[in-house]
Amino acid sequence: MRFTLRYTGAMKAVIEIPEADWDKLEPYKDRLLELLLLGLSQARIHEALLLYQRGAASLGRAAELAGVKKQEFIRYARIMGVQPLWDPEMVEEETG
Repeated sequence: MRFTLRYTGAMKAVIEIPEADWDKLEPYKDRLLELLLLGLSQARIHEALLLYQRGAASLGRAAELAGVKKQEFIRYARIMGVQPLWDPEMVEEETG
């Protein structure tokens, strides 16, 4: 099964969805673009959390990669059980 997303301008994307999964999307068929963008946002946050957790990105850089403010990124980290890689001085420095 094929599904076509049309954007304003010349951009066009075709997404092939297995028929077995189509029933899951049927209730959301009028909001598929919204769901796609939400999923992309969540994927960015998840990837940034992984980089932060591995020490490959600072708190500020990870928040920037996630596309959210530092305070919001800290909330996501807490929700996902990611342990902070900072001491109290670093918190003040990063959020101050």
